Amino acid sequence: MQLGAYSWGLLITFACIFLLGTVFSFNFSYLVGIDSEYDLKRFLVIGFIWLASLGLCFVKDVEFIRLSRLTKVSLTIFFVLAIVSAFFSKHPFWGMVEITNIGILIIAFYLFALSINSMKRSILYFAVYAGVLFFSVLTFAKYILFLFFSYADAQSFDIHGLLTGYVNVRFFNQLQVMVTPLLFLPFFVQSLAKFKRVSIVFVALHWAVLLQTEARGAMLSLILASVVLFFFVDANTRKQFISTMLQTMLFGICLWLVFIIIIPYWLMDSSSFQIRTGSSGRLDLWLYVLKSIPERLWLGFGPMSFTWAEGKPLPHAHPHNSVMQLLYEYGVICSIVCIAWVLSRIYKRLRYLYLANDVEVIPIIYALLSGLCYSLFSGVVVMPLAQLMLVFVVAMQVQYGTCRGYKASVVVRMLLFLVVSVMAFVLLNTYKNEELLPALFPRMWVNGLISY
Repeated sequence: MQLGAYSWGLLITFACIFLLGTVFSFNFSYLVGIDSEYDLKRFLVIGFIWLASLGLCFVKDVEFIRLSRLTKVSLTIFFVLAIVSAFFSKHPFWGMVEITNIGILIIAFYLFALSINSMKRSILYFAVYAGVLFFSVLTFAKYILFLFFSYADAQSFDIHGLLTGYVNVRFFNQLQVMVTPLLFLPFFVQSLAKFKRVSIVFVALHWAVLLQTEARGAMLSLILASVVLFFFVDANTRKQFISTMLQTMLFGICLWLVFIIIIPYWLMDSSSFQIRTGSSGRLDLWLYVLKSIPERLWLGFGPMSFTWAEGKPLPHAHPHNSVMQLLYEYGVICSIVCIAWVLSRIYKRLRYLYLANDVEVIPIIYALLSGLCYSLFSGVVVMPLAQLMLVFVVAMQVQYGTCRGYKASVVVRMLLFLVVSVMAFVLLNTYKNEELLPALFPRMWVNGLISY
């Protein structure tokens, strides 16, 4: 098999599992006999990575990207400390399960990067745009149908009432913060310019849904990420970017006012809109983390340890903040290493944008920044499809890099497949494990809590 065929197969399969895990998850979970749509997403992600690693064994002339020295050192420090932390934790087995999940996602990054670098940029961007647009079309088709059904039945709806395929509407918001920026591709890629009006409509619809679902963190992330980008583009690009952002936001606000506020109020004499000023318990969770850190300052309480943390103010399986999660579960040393590495990579990418004025990469960087911002308010680094989407967006950052890769022989690829198979077996073997409490607080699976 040629690398080009494999790359297309990987992207198409990724799009299929993405749709099966979102738009069609209710029907597909019933078809395959999996109780929870959340668990279905985890199965799909693991199965996708396993299948992709199997397919790689049959590809000719495979060349993996070569990591920088900084990245190698950072990864080594992270995994060594994470393994030590896991063995000193209350549940070493579950700590190693979390490390295994991180490992399989790193392999997914390699597979994505391999495929992305084998494609022409214009073709890749068209494929990515077509994928996110198709996902948006199907999502909003169902959303509008449910909205009209609620009108016809004169039934009010809450933030979860118009979206299906997600245990929690925040799981959709986690995807939105990375999908919405990619819909900006026609404004910066000349070959896609004819889709500008289409993008304006669908970005506006995303804003309307963000407002309807009261996704304050997601909206803030999209705005903050765009503001950061404004400082690294030239004046003309900045003006175009601001204009496009304002158009889509205002259009989205108008759609929200008409279809979510005014019409329901007219038909049902009620509106689901309310201004929330609380933190939904997040501040309490973060304060708990900060108070607990001194007990295990250097190594943390162990990977996945928040699932069995004692005395939490809320029974969540993660603290809804990637930095707080790092601090609590991996300790200060790992946190400093990871945060420093992420900031250095972001700065390098933004500096490239500033010096090269390569406007085509703006939506790609925007998607990454937005996803990382939202990880400070939600479980982007925890939920299965959000994890995989973030890995894909990160892989797009290394496209067409100047660093040379290295050839991967058939033996290396077969060993990689065996490693992925073992990882997949370990992860899947934890499904409905007897140590998991029967409570709907997702982490690895929908029943994510572990007894202390």
